Amino acid sequence: MNCPICQSPDNALFHTWPAFSVMTCSECGFRFTDLNTWKYPYATKDYYGAANLKSPDYHQPFLDRRLSRIIKYCRIGRSLDVGCGFGEMPLLMHEHGFSAAGLDESSTSISFLQTHYPQIGWFCGEVAALVPTLGQFDVVTLYHVLEHIPHPVELMCILRKIVRPGGYIILEVPNTGGLGARLGGHNWHFYLEHHVNYFYAEHLRMLAKRIGCTTLEVAGAYDFTYPIGAKWKVASKSLLSAVGFQDVLSTVMQCPA
Repeated sequence: MNCPICQSPDNALFHTWPAFSVMTCSECGFRFTDLNTWKYPYATKDYYGAANLKSPDYHQPFLDRRLSRIIKYCRIGRSLDVGCGFGEMPLLMHEHGFSAAGLDESSTSISFLQTHYPQIGWFCGEVAALVPTLGQFDVVTLYHVLEHIPHPVELMCILRKIVRPGGYIILEVPNTGGLGARLGGHNWHFYLEHHVNYFYAEHLRMLAKRIGCTTLEVAGAYDFTYPIGAKWKVASKSLLSAVGFQDVLSTVMQCPA
């Protein structure tokens, strides 16, 4: 298959796991799952089970970091969090004065959120099908969504249509270029059956260019040790990030005015 980012047909095998194989693009270095050998593991079941449902704790350091990046560029307006999961970001955005909405394919999660947090606009389904009903947003966010999407450029083109002129798309993905990923090799903990894309910083810039947006920033952080929200870990995470252990990448893209 062609590279999902640069469309080059030239690639080489990076590694094979029991359920999937990952290729490396010979042109741009992007890593991606060979979709010819892959089956979506959640095609017949919900990503979230009923046992996972809980009242979201949206006052956590890693969520505050995400919010600070958003309000650096957009302090008020209409926001949509794509792949909202348990709804933490829409609830946090609502608390800070945004007209917030959340979208997820999990009917289990969205039904729970609609029942308990009706002040937020919750949408269930695929973005492409819902676009005609969503309207325009000042900021659209995707946190750990794009690594799951077989055709990331197509999704971003769809999202581009619902962002107002001059608005923002802000996303976060695992960082294949981080020190942890480079030391771990094929044992890096983000090589998973339900992940199909593996981004370096330059690929986020390429992605923005392909959809006609301007990259305002790309930044790395170290977030994914558990419990994620433990405040005593914030200082150690900052130190690890400073020396190169940046397991996640965040980027801000601006649509043309």
